[in-house]
Amino acid sequence: MREVIFRLLENALEDFYAQEQRNLQLNVHEICHGHRLAIYFENRIREYDDTHRERLFDNYFVDIEFNRTEGGAVKRVCYDNELHDTRCDMLLHSKGRVQAPERENLLIVELKKEHSTEREDLDIKEINRMVGPAEEGAPDAAICNTLLGVYLKIGRHCYFGTKYWFENNRVREEVFHKMML
Repeated sequence: MREVIFRLLENALEDFYAQEQRNLQLNVHEICHGHRLAIYFENRIREYDDTHRERLFDNYFVDIEFNRTEGGAVKRVCYDNELHDTRCDMLLHSKGRVQAPERENLLIVELKKEHSTEREDLDIKEINRMVGPAEEGAPDAAICNTLLGVYLKIGRHCYFGTKYWFENNRVREEVFHKMML
């Protein structure tokens, strides 16, 4: 499923680059880019479900800047031995519509403009914790165990970043890059 989600994200990025050149030229805020990408991604997951017998995403939704748990509390993630408020630039989650062993969060995306380094280290720490295993009784257990995390940088003619997932008792990562002409 991780590969399907990443492929759909790549398809959404192709849609984004085909439709959003003006916003890229204008250098709009990254929240605008995240919003537009979320629309294309939600369209892609709905298209996927409409064309496949197994409807993987019926109970999942795409949100931006989401910062609440199912119970309404502010999402907090633990790293460097402290709890930190967090909100994902883009999130594919069930909003409580699935029960264990299904995952609440399938994808988190932290999105930055190509040359931005603001919060990069902190965002990567958050992604690593959120794709890591939920530790019983941990205050951030509700937001851990996410299937796939992506740190994404968007440029005028390319996107690149790193995808993260938990496998064989450790967080794995893979760098990606794609030119868009």
